[in-house]
Amino acid sequence: MTDGVTLATLRGLPPAQAIEELDHAAIVDQMVASYAARWEQLREIDPELPPMDTLQLRSDTTRKAFEEVAFRETLLRARINDAVRSNLLFYTGGTDADHLAIFYDVFRMGGELDEALKSRTILAIAGRSTGGPKERYEAIARAADVRVRHAHAYRVGRDPTVHVAIWSTDNDGMADAALIAKVRAALETPAHGVINDIFNVRAAVFTAVDVTLDVWLLPDAMESILDAIPDAVMSAWSAETSMGFDLLAEWVQARAMIAGVRRARMTSAEVYAQDYEAVTIRSVTPVMRGRAF
Repeated sequence: MTDGVTLATLRGLPPAQAIEELDHAAIVDQMVASYAARWEQLREIDPELPPMDTLQLRSDTTRKAFEEVAFRETLLRARINDAVRSNLLFYTGGTDADHLAIFYDVFRMGGELDEALKSRTILAIAGRSTGGPKERYEAIARAADVRVRHAHAYRVGRDPTVHVAIWSTDNDGMADAALIAKVRAALETPAHGVINDIFNVRAAVFTAVDVTLDVWLLPDAMESILDAIPDAVMSAWSAETSMGFDLLAEWVQARAMIAGVRRARMTSAEVYAQDYEAVTIRSVTPVMRGRAF
């Protein structure tokens, strides 16, 4: 489990059942129906009471009172929803995220954004053991400096050396010597590993590629949709990729299937990455091939 896959998994979970879907109109309708039913019960006891047949009119003063009460109830329920979200890692943010992360011995670093803090928290949970698994080493590397965007720990064959590749948030992703030294020092701290751990920390290797796509649009789709495809693909790649993430046709084609696109087929070559390699997309060029249903 890597931090990228973990975040993608969180995004794919169904909505939390504890978070209620709010509907002001439904609350008003429930109040009106309840009031009308109770009024009819009173009329059965006292037939001289007039019928209550104006509650569906928006100008009715009683209905206006219900709408006001329903609005206040909606605000209260929204506040309860916010309280629930603050205790769920996917939804939390701001200082609520700080308090939730501290429970797992994870502290926000200076300048660290919510998404990075949450992914480090999940990584720390997965790597609880002192002597591994690999998430343990990745969590230590991520906590060494806020500039570490991704870290990937791996071994080569049966060699016991733990290799850790670093992807930086700056310098176009290339980790400099100072950052590598800082990560190595954090990994080699006696409290962080077993006595015979041997570490080799290195910068990730980057491969820049150009992607080309054949695209078919729906009959009534504007051709300007083609201009939106590069940003859709590249934004998704930036959010989801990590070291060792292969650039596959199925992935690219799925992200290119924005509204109005009938079919997309990647015509450039797929790229397979090693554990220490990171693929970056330099450009995406969609080519209009026709229209179809």
